[in-house]
Amino acid sequence: MTGGGRNNIIQAVERYGAIMFVSFSVGNTGPFKDITGITTLAESLKKELIEENTFKISGQYYNKVSYIYGANGSGKTNFLAALNKMQKMIIMSTVLGANNNKLLEVPAIKKELASPIETYKFDIDCRMKETYFEIQLLLEGILYSYSFTTKDGKIQTEVLTKKNKRTEVLIKRTSPNYEDIVLRSGMGSFKKMVSVVRDDALCLAMAGMLNNSLANMILNEIMSYRVINMASVEKTPNFDEENTSEEAIKRYLKYLKIADPTLTNLKIDLESKLDKHVLNEDELENKELVIKNIQVSVQSWHTIYKDHKPVEEIDLPFLKYESNGTIRMLRILPAIFETLDTGGVLFIDEIENGMHPNLVKLLVNLFNSNETNPNHAQLICTTHDTLLLNGVRRDQVWFTDKNVYGETQINRLSNFPNVRGNDNISAKYLQGVFGAVPNISDFE
Repeated sequence: MTGGGRNNIIQAVERYGAIMFVSFSVGNTGPFKDITGITTLAESLKKELIEENTFKISGQYYNKVSYIYGANGSGKTNFLAALNKMQKMIIMSTVLGANNNKLLEVPAIKKELASPIETYKFDIDCRMKETYFEIQLLLEGILYSYSFTTKDGKIQTEVLTKKNKRTEVLIKRTSPNYEDIVLRSGMGSFKKMVSVVRDDALCLAMAGMLNNSLANMILNEIMSYRVINMASVEKTPNFDEENTSEEAIKRYLKYLKIADPTLTNLKIDLESKLDKHVLNEDELENKELVIKNIQVSVQSWHTIYKDHKPVEEIDLPFLKYESNGTIRMLRILPAIFETLDTGGVLFIDEIENGMHPNLVKLLVNLFNSNETNPNHAQLICTTHDTLLLNGVRRDQVWFTDKNVYGETQINRLSNFPNVRGNDNISAKYLQGVFGAVPNISDFE
């Protein structure tokens, strides 16, 4: 299902007051045997760079940017893929709940349904255990925690809580059977329709599909989180009618000219194909799934000189003549600006892939600057670029470390003893002080 598809089942993303991504955790999938994860909640005792690198929301500080470091194969990509899998499970829950056989034959849906969640492979006991997902977000000053477990394609448990002054359980599910779902407070309006929840579908997703306002608010936020892998960024459809406007292209050119000073203009043409499927079963009548495929072509204009004086311009196919790094930069800029403009959350895997470290630092600093990031947008990225460790808070940095049994844990830099705010974090990391680096000592 293409990038815009997440908004085709659930209504277009709306932003609700004070919003913040707080945490994501996962267990028994990929290299993660035990539950592990990250949080953007800043530690109150760490005062360094608090004005520059954090936001204050509802009395708490949250990091604008979070970095995940680790050796190749240690689980960085798997961690972001787990979040993407959670989003797909939300989408697939509504698709399965439609009970529409024609819909299940759509190639993108068939492909996703044929990709079940894999449990942790290197412990035989994990084959029979549940896979765990949990996400926390702050909406209108209230902390919402949403978690579920799945095993053999069935939802085993599902819990939604909210915490203001006290914690209140809104959804409590204790088995795949819809009869074992308890709904309270803002989820109460879904009680009369709870029988539509299949054993392989999430209750929260179905409640959102059937217009429960609280479910929609939470799901719209989760589904707005964009996960981009820079190693395969050419497959990410970041362009649409809005982000290819004349104003948007001017913003891109400002940064692309740093990589290619001859560049004077761009023209981005889109060809959209909409594939619509009506969900006409029971309570889902008149609901519609729209799968959108976009073909993109880009022309660029460049200055031609004579004796170092401009004499004319030439237009060239951008994707053919520009460098790999410049192309990647254009691919990622729409997502970055959209996130900054909406106060959203952007996850980028291998942010430095194909780009010079100075360009990477420039893009990251868009999130750190109050001028370019007035809406409290957040960036979470995996990277090997140690230059990014200059000028960070200790609670901004995370390390994925895999042991000899294949088990990965994610550890926060601030949890390591004897690490001070003025330490050379980059040097210590490369020396292996925090683990999370390849062990090459046997080859030296």
